[in-house]
Amino acid sequence: MATTGPVPAEAPAGTPGVLSARVSSDSSTMPQGTKTAPKEGFMSKLRHDIDPAHSDLPVLLCSFVSGLCDSVAFNASSVFVSMQTGNTIFLALGTAHLPYGSSTLWLKALISIAAFWAGCFFFSQSRRVRPRCKSTLALSFFIQSVLILISAALAQSAVAPAFHMSGLGSAAANAVLKGYETDRMTYAPLAFLAFQFGGQIVTSRVLGFNEVPTNVLTSLYCDLLSDPQILAPLGGNVKRNRRVSAIVLMIAGGILGAWLQRSRVGMPVALWIAGAIKMAIAVAWLTWKGKPVLNDEKV
Repeated sequence: MATTGPVPAEAPAGTPGVLSARVSSDSSTMPQGTKTAPKEGFMSKLRHDIDPAHSDLPVLLCSFVSGLCDSVAFNASSVFVSMQTGNTIFLALGTAHLPYGSSTLWLKALISIAAFWAGCFFFSQSRRVRPRCKSTLALSFFIQSVLILISAALAQSAVAPAFHMSGLGSAAANAVLKGYETDRMTYAPLAFLAFQFGGQIVTSRVLGFNEVPTNVLTSLYCDLLSDPQILAPLGGNVKRNRRVSAIVLMIAGGILGAWLQRSRVGMPVALWIAGAIKMAIAVAWLTWKGKPVLNDEKV
């Protein structure tokens, strides 16, 4: 004769494997012990820090932009917007009214240096709002891109005529450039370009790629040639690989800028390309793989 056992007591709410009463009272069709995490939206993912894997690639591209913009700025104004060591020497020479016949060289160098300083300070404030966050990096590069594109527009429209030049490499073109040496509209693109390059080098520091400053090659040359592992296999020295890539890309940017300036398209197109690259990097940060934000992590 079959015996009837005691009826099991109802499991208390909150026990693993038991659905909450707010969801359903029927658990027969649901797998036990599973919990589906809510799917994050695009805007929510922008709060994530970027996954550092391959994040050196956008930084290396910045070296190409530096070569491109400096080749234009030097031909247009005789100063740099990225490499500030040369500008510092130009400023020092200006105290003795040298070089002869370059009365405003020191002033243009000072404008570039001051704008670069301001850019470094401005963009470094990202440390207060999650500097490696996808949205922070995207906003930084969006601002950098806009400043280059504004400079390109000033060049294209000949508002800054020294940056409008094309067909360089002839005595006639050089004579025209000389005539723009004291033109004050040259100062605007100089300031915009130098300011955004301050943000560029800040990004390389924020992401931890100190071996790729993106703006200068002097330290890269030293670090590369003094590296005891310089002849290591391709995959055995990542920092060496980055340094070599940065050097090649900056030279490539300078070469492209030079030939564009010799052509009919001239300086404006070089700046449009540089601005487009920065904008593409900004978009890339938005879609970059991120690291999820922990519940107890401060945002």
